[in-house]
Amino acid sequence: MPAPKMLSGLPKPVLFGLYGAVGGLLGALLFGELIMLALGPKIATAALPPPPEPRLAVSAPTAVQIYQGGTNKVLVQIARDAFEGDVAVRIDGLPPGVSASAPDVTIPANRTDGEIELAAAFGGAVGAGPQNLKVVATAKAGEKTVTAESAPFPITTLASPMPQADIVFVLDVTGSMQNQIDGLKNGIGTFSRDLERAKVDARFGCVAFRDLTMPERDPVTYPSLQVLKFQGDAFTADAAKFAAAVGRQRAAGGGDDPESSLEAIIEASKFDFRKGAVRTLILITDAAPKSVQGLGASLRSASDALAAHKVDLLHLVINSPGHDEYVELQRSALGVPGEKGGGRGKVFNLDRTASDATAFTTVLLPEMTKAVIAAAEAKPTSRPDLPKQEVAPPELKTIKAVQSNQTYDAASTGQLVLAVSVWTGAIAALVCLFLLGGQQHYLRGTLPSAGGAVAGLAGGAAVGLVGGAAGQGLFLLAPDNPILGVIFRVLGWTILGALAGAGLSLFVPNLKPKYGLAGGAAGGAAGAIGYIVVASAASAVLGRLAGGLALGLCIGLMVAVVEAAFRSAWLEVRYGPRETVTVNLGAEPVKIGGDARACTVWARGAAAVALRYFIRDGRVICTDVPAREEAEVTNGDTREVGNVTVVVRTGSGARPPAPPAPRPAAPPIPKAKPAPKPLDLDEDDGLPLPMPASPPPAAPRAATPFAPPPVPPRPSAPPLAGRPPAPQSPTARPPVAPVPTPPAAPAPKPPTRDPDACPVCGRKNPGRPGSRYCMVCDQTY
Repeated sequence: MPAPKMLSGLPKPVLFGLYGAVGGLLGALLFGELIMLALGPKIATAALPPPPEPRLAVSAPTAVQIYQGGTNKVLVQIARDAFEGDVAVRIDGLPPGVSASAPDVTIPANRTDGEIELAAAFGGAVGAGPQNLKVVATAKAGEKTVTAESAPFPITTLASPMPQADIVFVLDVTGSMQNQIDGLKNGIGTFSRDLERAKVDARFGCVAFRDLTMPERDPVTYPSLQVLKFQGDAFTADAAKFAAAVGRQRAAGGGDDPESSLEAIIEASKFDFRKGAVRTLILITDAAPKSVQGLGASLRSASDALAAHKVDLLHLVINSPGHDEYVELQRSALGVPGEKGGGRGKVFNLDRTASDATAFTTVLLPEMTKAVIAAAEAKPTSRPDLPKQEVAPPELKTIKAVQSNQTYDAASTGQLVLAVSVWTGAIAALVCLFLLGGQQHYLRGTLPSAGGAVAGLAGGAAVGLVGGAAGQGLFLLAPDNPILGVIFRVLGWTILGALAGAGLSLFVPNLKPKYGLAGGAAGGAAGAIGYIVVASAASAVLGRLAGGLALGLCIGLMVAVVEAAFRSAWLEVRYGPRETVTVNLGAEPVKIGGDARACTVWARGAAAVALRYFIRDGRVICTDVPAREEAEVTNGDTREVGNVTVVVRTGSGARPPAPPAPRPAAPPIPKAKPAPKPLDLDEDDGLPLPMPASPPPAAPRAATPFAPPPVPPRPSAPPLAGRPPAPQSPTARPPVAPVPTPPAAPAPKPPTRDPDACPVCGRKNPGRPGSRYCMVCDQTY
């Protein structure tokens, strides 16, 4: 039985490819993955940058001033990095007599600023307080608690600081706004003095607007949008100059009710504000914004401009027209005090000044003065600014394995070579075991013995270790070039397959090592290509499994193909109409018989060793062991042995049998028999082993001419007296002298035996005395 019943009809290359594939897959699945898990270095995941640590920063005013009996708000700015969430802030180190309205103030996740309100009691100390006040911010970032502290700052009572305020009036100068123009012109002096008394360093600017979509007939005198200039600057601290510039404005034009107030707000947000000043816009208008689609700016663009230029306050002096739009702008850009999102800006009723110009000066401007002073005193001099956190990935050199696309730390190169060597050793051991077992079952119908299995495993593991180390070492030479990486990977697997094929040639009858080497190399290269194709679309584990399968499949396939491609004579052993095995013929005898251990091919029911086939001088010789007869056979010679039929096959160049050489007639002279020559016998069948052809026999010696023995003369009667003797017959032969017998030839001396040759068959085998193994005689000597 050459193979399992379901596989008996397959060609030998396909059958051996399946044997190798099963061995490679089982080796990778049962041993390879465990080896890579146990010996493989850590995968180089450290090449990815670590996640950034959550950070928090907070800033507060450089100094806080508060009046006795009064309150002040401390504006706190925070900055988060790598987390989102609420932040709690508090002030530590307050002096006696000064307290906070709440122990902690929470800044929501969508905000970066908050206010802490302080109150000073009457009778407290006057002058500078502690210099070590600080704002402490605390937040929860996942499982971590993040804290930050501001720089220390002092608190002073009664001593007014000089906060800065840059105030831009966005003034509607259309036909209905003359009272407001006059009120601003007349009240700016009082407004400025109140700010000065509050120790606020204030500057003023103004943007006058009408309707950009309906320009006036005289745009020079009545421009639609105008930034008032003071000696070329948009700001001035001189209230008189500001009043004069505003007084030159005349209420006129405007067309329909909506005006270009949004464009004016955007223009005002672009002013060159001082860095530490409270950036304040005060809109004064009695018309809705012109925000019809396609005409003028939108609320969204105005909100974006206010946020982009970090405007702190937007006060609205408005009435019913456009009230909702302006309040929505204030809320979206800056937030509304007291609501989630926070923000600053107040709404004043313009109707209170509609009929009385002095109401603007006496009522609205004082209220705006208080709001500006409070904001200026609470604003810190600078905002916190966290440097950008750049986490650069650490420099980690990586390498790849020849049988995996995973990357490993280059520092573990030796460990990777060891792991790959053991991995390939396990794969090659299983491949060799399965191919050896397949060869045994293919020819003899039995599994290999325990000794043969151990030899196959050990040999496969040895070539796998060497091939794996060589392949991985070669693959490491490939730089970061995908094409060279593929080339070196294929070369590495080719080395592994070549060594495995050369080792397998020792177990395949009459397969030369060079042909096994070539077949294994081709199989390794084909296996590498198959692995690359599968691994490119699969994970590393599936790629390694596919690599083991492809390696075994291609080595078994290619070794069988090479065995068939380079043979000159072989046997077809037929077990039935669909079960045929082939065995190469060569100098090593192929034995067929019923003893599976002694024979190359098992034939049930035959003699222990029935036939022996080998090649001698280019001729196929068959020895009938039981009959002790030897004959030359040619292509097509068929013999029945037990349950099998053996057919001799030769290539097209097989030599025809030579006619027997004529033998000279044996001389009649008796010769001395030479001493018998000792025979080299096979211990299994008792017949001489095939030896090299002997030299042609010497020409026969010339035989001595045959001479009959002399005939003695007949006795005659005595002659009568007086009668003369009778004459002799003329035909009578004269007597011949006897020929001396030649001496016998000396007996030939037996040939001297090589001490390294097998004592049974005389075949030389490599190795040390006592450990040499003769494959022909199956014995160790």
